[in-house]
Amino acid sequence: MALPKSEMEHADAKVFEHAAVISNSEVATILTEYMRQRREEKPTFQPQPLVQKTLEYVQKFNCGTNPEAVQAMRNYIESIGLRPYEWGLIANLMPEDSDEATKLIPSLVDNPEDPPEEQRGLAGDELDRLLAEVQNLRHA
Repeated sequence: MALPKSEMEHADAKVFEHAAVISNSEVATILTEYMRQRREEKPTFQPQPLVQKTLEYVQKFNCGTNPEAVQAMRNYIESIGLRPYEWGLIANLMPEDSDEATKLIPSLVDNPEDPPEEQRGLAGDELDRLLAEVQNLRHA
């Protein structure tokens, strides 16, 4: 049964209202640990094809293999005041500079129509420094 049109517009917002944003690296860590535990319980364990394909994808497109560095990256980005979804996009897309970042993630640029309390004043230079630090942590 489909939702009424009046509810469809808000369906995604409701579904993801309390969802946490995690990076591909965090997904890889979770799935790797899940598979390790299952293989300890049953050495012949074979994951479902979707789980295996998901693991392969997130390993290919992860933002770092060191869990401590990924956590430090998350803490650093969150300390700047970015929204959780912006953290996820930066971590997964890995833009190289502020120009690329603002094209991929338009919300990084303050909208003059937003109220002053919602404006963060994240300038290009500051965003470039953030991205450089993220790159350093990625390779830590």
